[in-house]
Amino acid sequence: MTRTYTPPAAMLTQHPDSASRYVSVQEEPEEAVHGLLPAPEGLGADEVMVDFEGKLTPYHQTSQIVMALLDRGLVPGRDVFVTPRVASASKETVFRQLMALMSLVETNVQAREHGAEQAVREVVVPMCETPDELLAVRSRVANVNDLAHKEFGLPADRELVRLIPLVEGVPELLSIDCLFSRYLAETGLRGTFRFFLGRSDPALSYGMVAAVLAGKVALVKAGWVGESFGVEMAPILGAGALPFRGHVTLDNLDTVMETFPGVRTVTIQSGLRYDHGEEEAREVCARLRRRPAGGAGGLPSCGPSELAELHNLIAIFTRHYLETFLDIIDLVCLISDAIPQQRDRLARFSAVGYARDMARPEKLADLVPDLELAGRLRSLSLKAGAALPRAIAFTAALYTIGLPPEFIGTGRGLLEVRQRYGPDGLAALERHYPGLRSDLAFAGRYLHLEMARSFLPPSASAGVTRDIQGVTEILGLNPGPKTAEDEFYRTLVETTRPLLKHFLGQGRELAADSAERTRLLTDWIKRMAKIRGSLG
Repeated sequence: MTRTYTPPAAMLTQHPDSASRYVSVQEEPEEAVHGLLPAPEGLGADEVMVDFEGKLTPYHQTSQIVMALLDRGLVPGRDVFVTPRVASASKETVFRQLMALMSLVETNVQAREHGAEQAVREVVVPMCETPDELLAVRSRVANVNDLAHKEFGLPADRELVRLIPLVEGVPELLSIDCLFSRYLAETGLRGTFRFFLGRSDPALSYGMVAAVLAGKVALVKAGWVGESFGVEMAPILGAGALPFRGHVTLDNLDTVMETFPGVRTVTIQSGLRYDHGEEEAREVCARLRRRPAGGAGGLPSCGPSELAELHNLIAIFTRHYLETFLDIIDLVCLISDAIPQQRDRLARFSAVGYARDMARPEKLADLVPDLELAGRLRSLSLKAGAALPRAIAFTAALYTIGLPPEFIGTGRGLLEVRQRYGPDGLAALERHYPGLRSDLAFAGRYLHLEMARSFLPPSASAGVTRDIQGVTEILGLNPGPKTAEDEFYRTLVETTRPLLKHFLGQGRELAADSAERTRLLTDWIKRMAKIRGSLG
């Protein structure tokens, strides 16, 4: 089936990154409809992602949203798009994935009875690493379609529901051409091929700079695949409001689009909608939808030497990030358990939950041209079986102790780039990552290094201190509060310290009522998050 259509521009998601509002699964259908209604009644987005990955979403939520949209005069699959993200078969279970796929049958059967022929056209498949994983999901989708045809008379076309692969690791982003080439070769798909670039999880596991540069490489290599197979590549950027997770805000939107040229769809997460406010979210949706079809200038291109340069830069920043990450991850996991849950996600440790995977620097090393840099990556000793928090909780935990994770490894990476490649290397870095200064300037307003040092082990404290020195020396930034609100934020960090120390078992008894202490800690974490514009 050849499909030519204009992909949606603004995708609402159900990420729990808002400090201002807890949204239950019962409220999510109404939330989705409000977001998809045209402005000014709604936010004016044109797609919503119903999330089954690591989340307690009822399987009938997709049909609830579709039927509510039809009641409001919007036809899903034509006027707006409802795109579920199914569970990962490898990280959760095949059963959970199949249940999510079966919910699409219910949705499309009900929608057809009300005049919408194909309400759900695509599903997002998270954490894609190999073509075999994608092909296995595609086979399950085909089997579900066959059952829907037999039992409910839906069309027999196995290509009615397409996959949107979500690629979330740095080595996987750098190898995206291998992943997609085999998938397209074996399926023979034509028309428009949508794929998702994860921005949060690569930053969690490999650092912010590595995540941005890997996303740029992925866009270049996806362009090669599109040209080879005659397919229109339509990337989706999955990013949050804080710089560590993508910095998608109204003020920074142009820089995001400059950094990731050719992106067709951008996620509108909860932090933007609730912590920045509806007016700002509405304007972001409007600006995304006004962009020319195909994006301004299409996907980026790079020659072999420039790609080699990007791979080496990724290796430099990854190593410095991981050196500190490995020192602090146990601490951050403990603090992340204090971060309020703003959606009904599965617990990190539960019978059906799962934790994020540790970075795999040895896999990245195989892709790095500079043999010395590759060897330094292979020398890193990672903790086997470590259970990482989700990226939102990780980011929030570090902001809470006064250490925006944007800085970890970045200053040392800048110093090494200058040492190895001189001014030309630094200029190349900023050319590939034009938002580096603005991202660090934003994060710097919430840095409280003295407070962070009171939590960090000595080796991590020394590394982060060097990071701040490097950012100051090379980029000329001066991290610290800039406004009265920033100063108040700093006071909140200091006020939170004894409660957090107690939570970690490092402080004295502060009150007889443990529940009251927990409530105070949660309230202050949320207050800080509202000021910076997102929980994590």
